[in-house]
Amino acid sequence: MTSHPFASDKLRRGFTLIETLIYIAILSVLIGSGMAGAFYIIDSSEKNKSDINAETEAHFLIRKIDWALEGADILNIPAPAANGPLLSVNKDNYASNPVVIDSGSGRARISKAGGAPIEITNTRVSIQNLKFEHLPSVGAKPPAIRATFQIGTKNFESLKYLRK
Repeated sequence: MTSHPFASDKLRRGFTLIETLIYIAILSVLIGSGMAGAFYIIDSSEKNKSDINAETEAHFLIRKIDWALEGADILNIPAPAANGPLLSVNKDNYASNPVVIDSGSGRARISKAGGAPIEITNTRVSIQNLKFEHLPSVGAKPPAIRATFQIGTKNFESLKYLRK
């Protein structure tokens, strides 16, 4: 009875070259998949943060515009049926008239009583195409201001009726 040289466990202690190459290939695929998955998760997390920042800044700007128009006694700019990048109002019983909202260097700004404008949006987002449109009263509808602007690829709009 002859025994085969590889029949004994004592003689076979390592891996063959083919086994080693197969294990390296499997390990490479697993590591590559893990890295691709991690990159996707990080990338989508950054995009979500960017979207949240844009939404937050847009809602903050809309609230500031609503505040400026709340109790507006005189609408200086824009004129009725006109539009432009500047909103100027005088608020009833407000000592710091006029209140002016515009955009400069990609940020929304507010100034009061002719003072220097203060930036009210942060540097993480850029406000583009800020426009105020004065819609005159029609029938029973009071006049209104429509504010539109863009942050990234998203468009935002606010419509505020001016009631006395």
